[in-house]
Amino acid sequence: MFIPDVERAVEDYYRRVQIPEHVITALRELITAEFDRLSATSKQERQAYQRERDDLLDERTKLLQAHYAGAVPLDLLKTEQDRISKRLAFLEAQIEAGATEYEQAQAHLDDCLALAKDCHAIYTSIDDSLRRIANQAFFDKLYVTEADTVDGQPGVPFNIMFNPEVHATARRRQADGDLSRTQTGDVGGLNNDDLVGPAGIEPATSGLKVRCSTI
Repeated sequence: MFIPDVERAVEDYYRRVQIPEHVITALRELITAEFDRLSATSKQERQAYQRERDDLLDERTKLLQAHYAGAVPLDLLKTEQDRISKRLAFLEAQIEAGATEYEQAQAHLDDCLALAKDCHAIYTSIDDSLRRIANQAFFDKLYVTEADTVDGQPGVPFNIMFNPEVHATARRRQADGDLSRTQTGDVGGLNNDDLVGPAGIEPATSGLKVRCSTI
């Protein structure tokens, strides 16, 4: 294919994956409901970590007092203190991460949905250098098929937002008026790691910032 033909095929692909407004609304409701459920679970986990942390701090204090009283030798004190310190460091990291993980994801949700809703309009309004960056932001890979069309492999989080199965579930739940039963494990193409994993729902672009390599 000539380069101009490839470019037109890419534009057409953006038109096909751009999400209508009514689907955007349903997606926002679905993902927000799932955030709420995951956040409640995370809160319970953080409370358990905090209780364990408080118990360890109390244990460390009592261990030191026992050493001063001559009941615990120095070598045993050091071993126990090392064990407690390592566990405390783990617990503190979990508590801190859990407190911000879902808040950050929720804060970025509207930005990502806005990009998904307007991806074709964005792509056709920018110059060639920014189009390359847009491709990198939305997709891990773009393929030219044997039928001289373009197909894509969306990157996180657009692999969720462009997924027709997720769209169908979001619209069905919206129509039923019951988002409380929706869990990511029940939705094809949607899982907790995609929502709040290491990549998570973050804006794939900041002025269309480079995310990964593609055409």
